[in-house]
Amino acid sequence: MMNFLTTLFTASLAASTAAAADFNGQWRVSFDGHPGGPLPFTLEVKPGKVGPQAWIINPPERLKVEQFSVADDGLTLVFPSYNSRLELKAAPDGSLAGSATVLRATGTVTLPARAVRGGWRFTPGAVKPAGNVTGRWNLAYGDNRVKGLFILKQTGSQVSGTVQLPSGDMRYLSGELNGASLKLSTFDGSFTSLWTGTLAGDTLKGAQFAATSRPAGNPWEAKKEKQASVEAVAVEKPGGDRLAFRLPTPDGQMISLADARYKGKVVVISIGGAWCPNCHDEAQFLGPYAARRQKEGLEMIGLQFEYGSDEARAMRQISSFKGRYKLIYPMVYGGQPNADDTKKVLGALAPVKVWPTTIFIGRDGRVKEVHVGWAGPATGALNAKVKKEFDETVSRLLRERA
Repeated sequence: MMNFLTTLFTASLAASTAAAADFNGQWRVSFDGHPGGPLPFTLEVKPGKVGPQAWIINPPERLKVEQFSVADDGLTLVFPSYNSRLELKAAPDGSLAGSATVLRATGTVTLPARAVRGGWRFTPGAVKPAGNVTGRWNLAYGDNRVKGLFILKQTGSQVSGTVQLPSGDMRYLSGELNGASLKLSTFDGSFTSLWTGTLAGDTLKGAQFAATSRPAGNPWEAKKEKQASVEAVAVEKPGGDRLAFRLPTPDGQMISLADARYKGKVVVISIGGAWCPNCHDEAQFLGPYAARRQKEGLEMIGLQFEYGSDEARAMRQISSFKGRYKLIYPMVYGGQPNADDTKKVLGALAPVKVWPTTIFIGRDGRVKEVHVGWAGPATGALNAKVKKEFDETVSRLLRERA
């Protein structure tokens, strides 16, 4: 009997491994119903020591999927820190079909998805570009022509880069220049962005689309300029305000700036939300930074404003966000990301218009600076600059006496 059970278990394990292996390799996943047209990205599946693993690829970024599982009939990708998921089921023709659910201010959005084997993005074969878009472009974005920066790199017909706006960057965009037609896309487990445009000399013009965009999208126009630049983070100097919130953490603690742990310390408050892609990028920097400088007298608090009125769901998401980035500092729940809730918590420093926004409090308990916005790793030099400015501000405040 024991030999029979051992044989049965071995056969079952082999069948399971074979089923998982069927999905190994690169897949071109496309949200075909996305506003503005299909939004593609690359999904790579590989075997691992504890089971199959997966990465979402928006070159040059390889983003590991938080939770990934394989069944005989398909794949499931879960991002608890975003409260999003992507499920793909095997079709008879060897493709995969399913949908992604992502959380937005308006509620849950469902994006139909289809996947086929391969790593190509917009066009499966070779294409000929009409020019080279490598460089920096001054950008006018949206109906109000907000000033921004397009940073692009082209190799052959393949294009990668990002867009920096005063509200943050668009993370890693990847695509192609096919003739004069530019197409770029990104997906990071929740955030979607599709950029389409046309090249004419030293000008690019087109539209940008997100998961809830209107049919026409957001218009944009960019002009190539060698010295093109943008101020990624605005620095504000309030008049020494004091904050007096007392807010809960997911594990039931109540956090107040009047707590003994903050007395005589420099306190940095990162205002964000798990729904905010730039907040995820900022957290990757803040986690190690807070741990490194805590012994010098730095304390941090993550002040989260989450979509929807379901506080229990928000608390679960905050916990997932904290766990994903191994943050050592408390994360508190402030309400929803709207003017009323931010005003209740922050008083005269509200409303919060840009996510993330960072508040720097000196050893005397007064607000010294507010940094509005962030530039993520996709921006290269801009990311290095904002991290340097963050560090300089903290270092200056640590040198001051209470």
